[in-house]
Amino acid sequence: MDSAEDISCKREKLEHYPLGSGDRFDALFDLAEALCKRFKKERQIDDLNEAITLHRNALELRPVDNDKYDRSLSTNELAICLSYRYDKLGAADDLEEAITLGREALALRPLGHPRRSASLNNLAGNLRRKFVKQSSICDFEEAVQLSRASLELRPTGHPDRRLSIRQLALCLAIGYDKLGVVDHLEEAMLLGREALQLCPPGHRHRSMVLYNLACGFGRMFQRQPDMPGFHRAYVHYRAALVADPTTKTELASSLFELARHLWERFQKQATMTDLDDAICLATYALELRLPLEEVSVETWVQRLARGVSSGDSIMLDGAVDNICALANYRMVRFQTRHEIVDLNEVIALHRHMLQICPSGHPNRASCLHDLAHCLANRFRQQPAAADLDEAVSLEQEALQLLVHGDPEYDVSRRCLTAYLQMKFNSQSIWTSSDASGATRLDIEKAARNAAFEILKSMPVRLLHTPTGILCNRDD
Repeated sequence: MDSAEDISCKREKLEHYPLGSGDRFDALFDLAEALCKRFKKERQIDDLNEAITLHRNALELRPVDNDKYDRSLSTNELAICLSYRYDKLGAADDLEEAITLGREALALRPLGHPRRSASLNNLAGNLRRKFVKQSSICDFEEAVQLSRASLELRPTGHPDRRLSIRQLALCLAIGYDKLGVVDHLEEAMLLGREALQLCPPGHRHRSMVLYNLACGFGRMFQRQPDMPGFHRAYVHYRAALVADPTTKTELASSLFELARHLWERFQKQATMTDLDDAICLATYALELRLPLEEVSVETWVQRLARGVSSGDSIMLDGAVDNICALANYRMVRFQTRHEIVDLNEVIALHRHMLQICPSGHPNRASCLHDLAHCLANRFRQQPAAADLDEAVSLEQEALQLLVHGDPEYDVSRRCLTAYLQMKFNSQSIWTSSDASGATRLDIEKAARNAAFEILKSMPVRLLHTPTGILCNRDD
């Protein structure tokens, strides 16, 4: 049932409960909720205005001293609708009434009430809005206090913990903007990371959480003093765009530029936190490039690779730069810490690049070689015949695309020889399902042929018998 049908049904229901009917409250409340739900989707102010009127009417039918908490429910929902209208129209009276109603709802939901955490969270949000407008430190402190209390009532595993984390993070971030307390920003960033973990890829709120976390990174960069001259001005300019972006695309581009800055600083100073943050920002930037309808980078890359419009071409260029850089950053971290999760991510990123570079693409050979190299590395860490089989197959394809005599050809040929030798030496060759179709004889033959190809390109050598060293004959 769509929203229009739902509202129509609830209007008919309300007609069955005239004034004075004992169940009229429920009918008023249900219609108000349906209208508010449609407002959140379609943003039509008439729906919200009617929802507010209906909630007021419902509230009048419930005395303060009822035992079923019906009044607290209606009070809380009316406060929420008024805060929505404040966000849309900016009328201060709506915000003040929402705060008053929020306090009443909280009083009707003492400790132990199942909806107390929701009232704490909603009241904190309205006090945060008031602090943004009036900069009263009392409002800020109370908003933070209420947000913490709400979070305590929603421990790890609670389905609404994300909402309380987000509220507290927003309060602290705005507190940093207004008051300049660095601890507020650092805590907001920690909370933002936790909120992102609670919204995995595909979650309908992940984009919003990621957006807020990215803005926090922009705030952090704005206070860094270690960037001299024009470079500092440029990074601060990008940080300002991240802290207060106009579009998701602008935010993604600026985040990626900040990731590049951190990568450059890591190369000079070898500070691992810079590499970690570069990976974090580049990952966020790549995900922020996703259109709303996409749920994963993989499906988005597949669509871009098939795209024909100029817009897709522009998006593809940004995606390629982002993916390549992120793969490079993670590979360096893997080589430093040897954590397999980084190598797995690098392999996934190289698979994306292979989709972007189909048969006939000038960069396909290098994409095949890079993926084969990573799979061989993973085989060395966690021997799995399928990885080595695929590495051999990919390197064979890359070699066929390269021209004999090019440096890339020689590199690819040496790698293929090494992979075949690894396959020959591995005991898994005798027990695995040979994905590449190679037998032991095939491997020996291929390794021998590759070795002879290498020898052909080398100068003629003589054995110096006293030392056993091969020397160039011409020398």
